[in-house]
Amino acid sequence: MSMAKTPTRDQMKVNKITADLEEYPMEELARIRKELVAKGKAVFDFGTGDPKIATWEPIRAACSEAIQAISQYPSVKGIDALKKAQQGYLERRFGVDPSAYDIIPSSGSKEAIFHIALCLIGRSGGKKHVIYPDPGYPVYRSSIKFAGGVPYPVKLVPDNHFLLEPWNLPPYIQRDCAAIWLNYPHNPTGATATQSYWEQVVDWCHKTDTVLLSDDCYIDIYDAAIDLQPLGEGGGVDHRPMCPLQLSSDRVLTFMSLSKRSGMTGYRAGFVAGDQDIIKAFLRARANFGVGQPEFVQKAAVVAWDDDEHVRERRKIFTSRIKAAAPVFQDLGMLSEVPKAAFYLWVKIPRAFGAGDVQFALGLAERGVICSPSSWLSESIKGYARFALVPDVEPTLAALDIIKDYINN
Repeated sequence: MSMAKTPTRDQMKVNKITADLEEYPMEELARIRKELVAKGKAVFDFGTGDPKIATWEPIRAACSEAIQAISQYPSVKGIDALKKAQQGYLERRFGVDPSAYDIIPSSGSKEAIFHIALCLIGRSGGKKHVIYPDPGYPVYRSSIKFAGGVPYPVKLVPDNHFLLEPWNLPPYIQRDCAAIWLNYPHNPTGATATQSYWEQVVDWCHKTDTVLLSDDCYIDIYDAAIDLQPLGEGGGVDHRPMCPLQLSSDRVLTFMSLSKRSGMTGYRAGFVAGDQDIIKAFLRARANFGVGQPEFVQKAAVVAWDDDEHVRERRKIFTSRIKAAAPVFQDLGMLSEVPKAAFYLWVKIPRAFGAGDVQFALGLAERGVICSPSSWLSESIKGYARFALVPDVEPTLAALDIIKDYINN
């Protein structure tokens, strides 16, 4: 008769889900970076997707000017000016009529992505499965587990341009799916989705009664050359990434953020928009979560959502970084196609390293260049690494010399 395994001390003090959590990947990268700095080494950090671009000055000024002498609790509904600015952005950028959806602010997108699972797991007769892309944002999985759901990762492959196709999944998954996470432009591959793909997805969601959760954090980070192309009626095809809210708000939610669009990662500003029934229920739940944005952050967000020019300038910077780095990885045989959106390069580890993406990343870190191995960003994918193009072009070029020497020697 086998003996029951003795629980560890932390498992006795917290629940199993909490005790079994692995260290969040970005925290491990921060630890490695700290050790390198302590050793006096120059560090080129391509690990965490936190772009090193100054936040537009009017945003900073609006935040500073809005700080009041007396601090009071913020409402989870947000101020009227913020809602108007967010609706204006959706109408300008995607042509979405404000009457077709409801909208609420969020503290960035991460907390909203985590909390929505608490409201959807068990819906519609007890649906518990949630589909999400692999590789992808680690919070998809952790939020599902904390909410008592069943995670269902789907491995993305280059053969179909990293598109998640739920209609090809087992029938029992399609029947029991409470929600599906999609993320295009995609972190970490930079893949984008066509309108026909989104139409198929929305149609599938309606047929299977699945809530579409679209993580649109990178939707305004695309090739700057697209800005030079004519848009609108008679002006040609709009090549900018699209949002599924353009097709329907029924069982559709979009999660938007100012972190990448406007360089406001530390401000924590975003919103959730879509299905009016879900948003109203989500708002009631959020009053219990303690996620109201400080009013000075909301007023800074108003300035950000109201302006498109500073975003255009940021796209130019990201595009210049991709143009500097991508050809080098292509020459090394690590990158086949230059991404058209986001600011990541998802590169294949050279054969000499086998599938040892962690080994590759740790060896490179010893030389002062930090990247994210695919094993830390996925549940089943080895042999890749993600380079977040957050440093400027000059340090990027210096880091690329180190990478070339590391691989060739």
